[in-house]
Amino acid sequence: MNTWLNPDWVSTDTAMFWDNNNKALKLASITYGNEWKNLPDGAKIGDTVRQRIPQRWRVKRGQALQQQPILNEAVPISLTDQLQVAMGWSSSDQLLQVEEVQERYTSPAGKALSAECDRFFVDSVYKSLWWSIGTPGTRIADNETWTDGVGKLHEFGVPDELLAVVSSMQQAKLQSTNMASFNPQQTISTIFKKGFFGFGAFGVEEWAWDSNLPSFTTGTFTSSTPVVSGADQSGSSLLISGMGTYALKEGCRFTIAGVYGTNPISYVNTNVLQEFVLTADVSGSSTATLSISPALIADTNSQLQSVNALPANGAALSFKGATGTVNATMSATTSRIGLIANTHAFAFVSADLPKNLAGAVAGRTPGAKTDKVSIRYVDQYGIETDQLRRRMDCLVGAATVMPGYGLAVYS
Repeated sequence: MNTWLNPDWVSTDTAMFWDNNNKALKLASITYGNEWKNLPDGAKIGDTVRQRIPQRWRVKRGQALQQQPILNEAVPISLTDQLQVAMGWSSSDQLLQVEEVQERYTSPAGKALSAECDRFFVDSVYKSLWWSIGTPGTRIADNETWTDGVGKLHEFGVPDELLAVVSSMQQAKLQSTNMASFNPQQTISTIFKKGFFGFGAFGVEEWAWDSNLPSFTTGTFTSSTPVVSGADQSGSSLLISGMGTYALKEGCRFTIAGVYGTNPISYVNTNVLQEFVLTADVSGSSTATLSISPALIADTNSQLQSVNALPANGAALSFKGATGTVNATMSATTSRIGLIANTHAFAFVSADLPKNLAGAVAGRTPGAKTDKVSIRYVDQYGIETDQLRRRMDCLVGAATVMPGYGLAVYS
């Protein structure tokens, strides 16, 4: 009667609910960490693996050999976040039926782990994306904003397979604005599926809403005319001047006058102003040194070229959320952040936690059986209290691998 307590069964059951209740994670390339398996006794690889970035090549002309370096770029992903749901009950509760335990315990545990993994994933990646659409603090009301965003991704060589996850309020705005666009009537019920805005709309294959999306608050500055301070700056930092008193936040985005992005495959000038994102908070007055991504690389021989030209001295900066570029201000404005991306933009990694634990009974659902998410279940009897203590854990990590393969949606 109590076979439901088999640890592998419980963790598999929990994982089933985990998989059915995440939405943002569908944007990620989910990887099961085989690097942590089948190691010789005593061997350790640490808590970080590296996700390779596709090699970029420049096409050369002429018969003479023009050999290019193999760069082997990689993004580190650390599995340092252990998420858990723990519980306990008395030995008399062993008399419960499988269905009752599933309904009262494992189903809510799976949903809770799912929601937390969703939130953990988006929190880990949204500040690193270069591109964005919308205005901080305002839900997008016009369709052109969505199509321009998708068009921008395509200009920069992002594959067609795009997925979108937006806040529930942004989804409501999309529905109310576009109901007529999805006629005839017989298709409305299939387009607006439960949890989804639609499919194939605005060049995005699938849409979903997610209540776990994070809120982002922009930085601030008093009356400012932000400009580049010094011509031909390159790399991942940028000195600017003309600032009032400022407190800028990681995740703030801006453009530079005259600095356009280049297609990462053909290296042509897209005539789209390159968006830059701050990779660290910075505060002060008058001048600032911004830590930015992507790096400013205008070398036409470089495989990593990102922009058509380095910024000119005095080139104006336009911050997302500011009132303009001359004598502008920016107030702290909070937005829910959605995402539109190709799944190659992100990686979400899970690895097996050990189950040979002294004094405990443990089981584990291998990642290969649960959409590559490994969940461990452990129980232990406490003789002092006649309580059976139980916990479910997953060890996870997430990172942005291709920050140009997605965009943040302000709403």
